[in-house]
Amino acid sequence: MSSSSTLDLAVVLPCLNEGANLRLLLPRIQTVLADLAASSHIYVIDGGSSDDTVTTAEAFGATVIIQRGKGYGGAIRTAFEDIQATWLLTMDADFSHHPVCIKYLFSRRYDAEVVIASRHVYQGYGDMPLSRRILSGSLNRVFAKVLSMKVGDLSSGFRLYHRNAIAGLELTYETYAVLQEILVQAYCEGFRVAEEPFHYLPRLHGASHARVFQFGVVYMKALRALWKRRNSSDSADYETRAFYSLIPLQRWWQRRRYRLLRDLVGDRMQMLDVGCGSSQILNCMPQMVGIDCRHSKLRFMRRTARNLANADAAALPFRDNFFETILLSQVLMYVEDPAEVIRELFRCLKPGGELIVGVPDSGKWQWRLLGSIYGLLHPDGRKGKRFTGEELKRLLGQNGFHIEESRYILGAELILLARKSA
Repeated sequence: MSSSSTLDLAVVLPCLNEGANLRLLLPRIQTVLADLAASSHIYVIDGGSSDDTVTTAEAFGATVIIQRGKGYGGAIRTAFEDIQATWLLTMDADFSHHPVCIKYLFSRRYDAEVVIASRHVYQGYGDMPLSRRILSGSLNRVFAKVLSMKVGDLSSGFRLYHRNAIAGLELTYETYAVLQEILVQAYCEGFRVAEEPFHYLPRLHGASHARVFQFGVVYMKALRALWKRRNSSDSADYETRAFYSLIPLQRWWQRRRYRLLRDLVGDRMQMLDVGCGSSQILNCMPQMVGIDCRHSKLRFMRRTARNLANADAAALPFRDNFFETILLSQVLMYVEDPAEVIRELFRCLKPGGELIVGVPDSGKWQWRLLGSIYGLLHPDGRKGKRFTGEELKRLLGQNGFHIEESRYILGAELILLARKSA
């Protein structure tokens, strides 16, 4: 059977010399799949086996795909690229992942786009040597903390993936670090991750291909690169995480901005947040409509069931003179034509309506100093346009607004309240 876009579930087994295990495992997987109300098929990703792995897999009706690239990462990339089922379930072929757990993971497919069979949540367990159990638990705790991910078992390869969550992933690791890389990218794209407890069992036949301490070295080398990706402002939950950040300067700055915006916006009912990201101002003011051109940000914020729309700031899907207040915070630096955006906001505001704009003031020495410090603590690759306070006021004045109030955060970030001429 070839891969098909209509297939509900594909079970994926990365294999290297697992013929003896497959003879026992494949019939049991087929029994489990027969009880599911879903179309399903088994795929073996062969990494160059020298035993009867390929012939055994084919004898039991599984489709064999020859792995491209090296290591476990190569097997996972091959599966993601070649198999087009709605759901892909990856598991080991050595009986450490009990096949009956397939149905438990599949039953939770609507809870999240990635469902992990976890050894490190309540009722989960790993039956493995003490040294490996300690190292696995320690690495998972460190990764979860450093990467700000609420996942207990980041290194479990027993997972269920929705096609949307893995389509277009740019995976680079050949080692088992690809497992953390997938989760970081899923988080950055706003997809949900859930965990289902399971017990990891000893291998049935053959020797494990894993080398525990090599794992530790490889994972720690990968940690910094994953941290930088996780902390990019393009990450779906960037603004929310900044609001609750462990970095005192970042947390204080986000909350100071939040309070200033809240005070300026007031309690009007027809409000719009342009380029809302995952800002907590939407949770503070649930009557506000949030728009963003980035699907990942909206995908993350949908969890709080706010009023959201996908749109470009220069082409808003709203009628003329509709909103009482429009918020444009930390956005203007990244748009192609700031004047075009300001004119579009003018169109959507009622006569006498308020526009609140916030940007870093590049003319202030405070921003140059604090911006450099902040960049060291929280790196972000985005480079935006620079505005001085006078340039921003001139831009607003040229497009029909007059300035009523200006406020600063530490003399560095400027927030202006401008009113549309009546």
